[in-house]
Amino acid sequence: MGDTLEFNDIYQEVKGSWNDGRLRFSKQNVVYKSNKTGKVDSIPAGELNLAQWRRVCLGHGIKLGTSTGHVYKYDGFRDTVTSAPPPV
Repeated sequence: MGDTLEFNDIYQEVKGSWNDGRLRFSKQNVVYKSNKTGKVDSIPAGELNLAQWRRVCLGHGIKLGTSTGHVYKYDGFRDTVTSAPPPV
């Protein structure tokens, strides 16, 4: 269980439109499930050859590329870094 990262309220770009859903990263694969359609996209870790963290319209996003040339774009990651407490 500790080997999985899951993010809710993530948007996947598909042909210029954004679909909301959940994105899960594990050692074996990356899985995105659309909240609207229930469609699941699974990318085996062995096929990934590009991962690019980027600043995008909803905050932060990631662009994933596969060895077959397919590109997946996800948006909506929040900045969870909080400021340090003031010095005492």
